[in-house]
This record gives sequence, C-alpha cells and structure tokens, in this order.
Amino acid sequence: MSVDHRNPSAGATAPASWVGRSLVWRDGHVLAMDVDPTALLELLGRDERARAWWCLPREEGPALTDAAEFLGLDALAVEDILGSREGPKLDTIGDTVMIIGAGVHFDPDGARIDIARMSILATERVLVLVADEQMLSILAPVLQQCAPRVMTEGVAGGIHGLLDDLVDGYSDALEAMEEATETLTGTLFADRPLAREDQLRAFRLRQALVRLRKICTPMQEVTGELANAALRPSEQSSDPVDVLLANATARRFADVADHARHTAEGTNGLRDVLASAFETNLALADVHLNMIMKKLSAWAAIIAVPTLITGFMGMNVPYPGFGQGQGFALAFVVMIGAVVTLYVLFRRNDWL
Repeated sequence: MSVDHRNPSAGATAPASWVGRSLVWRDGHVLAMDVDPTALLELLGRDERARAWWCLPREEGPALTDAAEFLGLDALAVEDILGSREGPKLDTIGDTVMIIGAGVHFDPDGARIDIARMSILATERVLVLVADEQMLSILAPVLQQCAPRVMTEGVAGGIHGLLDDLVDGYSDALEAMEEATETLTGTLFADRPLAREDQLRAFRLRQALVRLRKICTPMQEVTGELANAALRPSEQSSDPVDVLLANATARRFADVADHARHTAEGTNGLRDVLASAFETNLALADVHLNMIMKKLSAWAAIIAVPTLITGFMGMNVPYPGFGQGQGFALAFVVMIGAVVTLYVLFRRNDWL
C-alpha cells in the first residue's frame, strides 16, 4: 500500500482510539489512515472516487448519527443496529446493505456462551463496522488484514473477511461444546448417575446451545443469500446486494455459507446428543434405583428367615427338641441352610 502524501489528512495525528480503525483509498492508493469519522466523511465528500472502511463503537453518538445520515439509514435501521436482541439478518435501505450479525465465545469452565452483537453497513464506496469495543478489537485487525484485497476487489472483500471470521468463531464454539459434551457423557455409565454438578453443567450446556442456535440458524440464511447474490450478474440486477458483491467473490462467499450450514447442522446434532444424554441419565437412574431395591429386598428376605425361626423357637409351646440341645442344633442348621440357600439363589439371579 502506498500513501498519498498530497492529502493533508493522511498525515493527521489520529486519536489513540482510532488507530487501526479506518482506511481511505482511491484506485489502490491509500489516502488516509486512522482518521476519525468526521474527517473521513469529509474526504469521501470531496472525492467521489474515494473509498473507505471504518469502525464505530456500538453506541448512539454523533459518529453513528453522521454515518447513518451519510448512508441514508432511517430510524428503524439505527434501532436494529443498536438493539441487543436483534437476530442476524440481511436487509437493504436504499443503496446500503445492512448485515446484522453477532460474534460468539464459549467458556468451557462455566459452560456459558457470550454473544456480542455487530453490524456491517456497506455500499460500493464504504464499509462501516459497528460493534462493541471488545468485538472491534477482534474484527478491526481482520479488516486491516483484508485491506489489500478490499482496495483491489472492493467492499465485498471486507464483508467476506468479517463474515468468515464470525462463522469460524461459531465453528470453534461448537467444537468446544462438543468436547465438553463428550467429557460429560463419558461419565454416564459409571456406577452412579450424574452428580448434581454434572447435571447443572449439562443444563448450562443446553442453554448455551440454544443461544448458539439462535445465532447460527439465521446466519446460515444470511450467508446463503449473500452467496447466491454473488453468483448473479450485477449488470442484470438492481438489487444493492447483487451490485455490491462481485462475481469474483462468489466462491469465497459460497465457502462461508457452507461453513455456516455445517455449524447450524452441527448444533442440531449436538442438541440430539444432549437430549439423549438427559434421557440416558434418567434411565440409568431408574436402573440404579431398581438395583438398590432388589438388593434391599434380597437382604430383607435373608434376614427374615432367621427371624422367623427364632420367633417360632421363642414361643412357649413344646415342639420336638424343646428344651434340648439337639433341638437348638437342628434350628441352627435350618437357619444357616436357609440363609445360604437364599444368598446363593439371589447371587445367581443378580440380585446381590
């Protein structure tokens, strides 16, 4: 990249918060870097051939208001950008393409998934990334890495780089959740059902999976629409998405859509595994309870025999051998024989 030193804004000192957050170029040559939105919009207004990308914090402020006015966004679009519960979607407002998405991170220790909302606003001239500061610190370097490709292929190259990074994050989160699930299900067939901590962890895994599916499923549709738009000839369409995405990016967008589809399908499979784990745990708990009841019943039957014999002998009624040593010996032999017989029978039938 070569810097155009004829532009006075190219040498301006950028605030620390804007370092690596913006780039203005024209015909493959950099006009300015790390400038604030006000100066950036002035550059775009003075030069119709200038192109730019920049990052904005996801909070309502003058910078977002100016960007929304420059892109022709209405109040509903701004509300979608700032909304905390807005799901991933693809929309167009005039000539501006708006992609609502989210980044995810899975915490294996707490079995919790964190979701950070973000938005991509794009025209043929500009690409604006709107996200929280934590997400900007992750995605801004992605845009910097894509800068050479963006300056040659256009804004579509930056959109692909951002979406590819987001979808890779979904795949990483799903893989971490699958590993946590495998560790959890590995203890199912132990001698006891899942402990309380394991049951709580399984419940949190299901909660995290539900949150991940709410992001992956609509993102699968978004990336699929972008992949189809990249295949359509832009000369024969007036759709802003078709115009924005060049045919040269079709294969890359198809690859992103394929990864998003695999991740969405993976969440469905993992949901079935977790559901089966819950059902298996309940079934094993019933089996464990039945085994305990069988053992208790067997020992109760064994103990009942000596009790019956000694109770009979304790009656003040004469019987053969009453008051004699051979009578006691006979009763003792009967008790031992009955106990041993019952024990052997219960062991043979797996009750003990």
